Amino acid sequence: MMCKIIKKSIALLMAVTMAFTPIAVSADELSNDPAELFEITTQAAAQHTAEFMEAFSIAGVTMAIVDLDSGFTWLNGFGYADAVNQIPVTGYTLFPIASVAKVFTAVAIMQLVEAGILDLDEPIVTYLPEFSILPNPVYGGDYRNITTRMLLAHVSGMHEFVGPGFAAMGGGQDRNSMNMLLPLLAEQHMQNVELNRITYNNTGYVILGILVAALTNSTNYFDGFVNYTQENIFDPAGMTSSSFAIGDHNRAYIALPHIDDTTLVEDFLYVHSTPSGGMVSNAYDMARFMQIMLNGGAFGDDEESRILQEETIQAMVQVQDFGIHFPTAMPTGMEMGLGIMHLSRPSGAITAGHGGNLQHHSDMILDLDNGIGVFVSVNSATGAGAAMPLAEAIWSTAVYEKTGEAVPLNAYFGTPIVPQDLQELVGWYSVVGELILDENGILNFVGFPGVPMPIELTLTEGGMFESMLGNVWFTEIEGVMFVFLGTAMLGERIEVSYATPAIERWIGEYNVYLDGEVVGTVSVGVNESDFPYANFGGGIFLMDKADEYTYVFLGRSRSLGSVARFSMDRDNAIFRYSGETFVRMAHAHTGETGPIIAPMVEVPEIELRFVIGSTEYMFNRATHQMDSAPFIDLIYNRTMIPLNVIAEVFGAEVNWIPETSIATITLDDVNLTLSADVSLPNNMGVVQNIDGRIFIPLAYVVYAFGANVQWDSANQAVYVLGGK
Repeated sequence: MMCKIIKKSIALLMAVTMAFTPIAVSADELSNDPAELFEITTQAAAQHTAEFMEAFSIAGVTMAIVDLDSGFTWLNGFGYADAVNQIPVTGYTLFPIASVAKVFTAVAIMQLVEAGILDLDEPIVTYLPEFSILPNPVYGGDYRNITTRMLLAHVSGMHEFVGPGFAAMGGGQDRNSMNMLLPLLAEQHMQNVELNRITYNNTGYVILGILVAALTNSTNYFDGFVNYTQENIFDPAGMTSSSFAIGDHNRAYIALPHIDDTTLVEDFLYVHSTPSGGMVSNAYDMARFMQIMLNGGAFGDDEESRILQEETIQAMVQVQDFGIHFPTAMPTGMEMGLGIMHLSRPSGAITAGHGGNLQHHSDMILDLDNGIGVFVSVNSATGAGAAMPLAEAIWSTAVYEKTGEAVPLNAYFGTPIVPQDLQELVGWYSVVGELILDENGILNFVGFPGVPMPIELTLTEGGMFESMLGNVWFTEIEGVMFVFLGTAMLGERIEVSYATPAIERWIGEYNVYLDGEVVGTVSVGVNESDFPYANFGGGIFLMDKADEYTYVFLGRSRSLGSVARFSMDRDNAIFRYSGETFVRMAHAHTGETGPIIAPMVEVPEIELRFVIGSTEYMFNRATHQMDSAPFIDLIYNRTMIPLNVIAEVFGAEVNWIPETSIATITLDDVNLTLSADVSLPNNMGVVQNIDGRIFIPLAYVVYAFGANVQWDSANQAVYVLGGK
């Protein structure tokens, strides 16, 4: 089924730049009559939408088109919010807008800047002292240099945490997840040096949301951020249906996620890290927001609706120049403002705004020069590639109908190579896989993310290659070969000098198990060029060896530079990446649930200092023993504390239920449930059963008891400050 969906989507993506171009408008068809404003655009929008829905098997679409100068607003819904029960989409149907939410998070940040509460260029640690990240073992990086401006523009170099706390299927949003992020992030590594490259990063926007909550005196970051945006953005803007929280008040009004135009997805995806993509809205509210942004921060003449000053909006839209120039900027089709992205579309058109993709797929274009805004959202997985080209087709038609001029197209970066021998292009390219020359002398990309078949490249004039994705071309910059699709860079060729010795010890298939079922897989291997790689199913990442247990993803794209770690659990190999633990079982998995048994790791002496009120507790791993075992230990490089120690030091009531592998901790109004099964409701983390002794991560204790954690690398000490 999914293979069929992918094939159809790829074929349609190629057609987007040909069949769904703006409808031509002659000069005598242009009209200033308010009754006829954008008549051609709205007709084109309806026509394009019908074509996209049929071609991509989309259940439902909602959209809004606005024009600042005339006050024109057009809302519409197409298809179904629930195809099974045939509930139609309207301009008022709620859609999760995924990463379009980042624009609203940026608005909240810029409001604090206007109020003098926040300085964009002050390090984050000034406002969040507990914020920390380990340096990258290959590239380095210092979290103490990261600023709010860097996070807004995706140039911080920080790790993008994609572990269990980001989102989950069913069960509702976890209101405590944002408070868990900082201690979890402290255990991750920088992806690269700050201000080194543009790397799209969801976690950076969660940090921005935490910043909003912390600077407005909220101890629960989720609630604080939700309340702030409601009171300072949605309420004054008249966006009466929009929210960063999903619950009983709005869940029933949200368009259901579909696989295609007839099949519902079983579970709804709840985004816990809501500032990065957990917002819901509708075409009516988005139309109001676009009018406000195009109008300099207020809706019409209503100053009560003002959410930003005009100069602030101009600053958000302006491309940030950090001296990061190609080829270190990735992708080249993306330049960053402050919460606003400038995208170079496959057609060559450049748009400002933001897109978003989770279960629903959205795109918003904010054309401040022409005073035109377009918002589109679809509710089918098959429509993943539809929202952006549909929005672009509508926008470009509106611009032409209003101005009589076609939107300018971006020139290609660099000059395409016209190869004398196709063999000079073959090799492994970051993100997009291997380029081979088959027995018929034709170039093929093998292992392209999400594409189950080779992508054939046919050479045409001027070094351009035709493919099912569109025009592909190659150019060499600073001695490195790069491949492009239209104006967007796809990847770089990884040269042989990057190759590392084969890692036979770690080769194999690693799985994440939940209730005895495999819910995630990564394959580790070595390709024909002797490159270690990790294949997550959606893309192949080549790896460089930092040490025997540590590998770094190669290249310049998103997530590349991230750190993966291997370890052994008895006979089982462990692959840990971004909070997820994958297991290569030495024997067939029995289907039994329960924790992975982890060995105690040989580590340097570590001190743990608890400062609770006026009392200081200090423990040394090597010398302080309880029950003939260390007071603390490192498991998978995470600081772990035994359950009985929590009871002794904090005076908490603890309970362990071996039949279900569940630990509970109660102290005053704090109630934690921890288990090896991360699917359990309100589960805050994974318990480790070490030969019958129960350990839990220090990070969860720190969060639960209201303390801050600091790691002193020079003295190999962990300090827990300010606990109850």
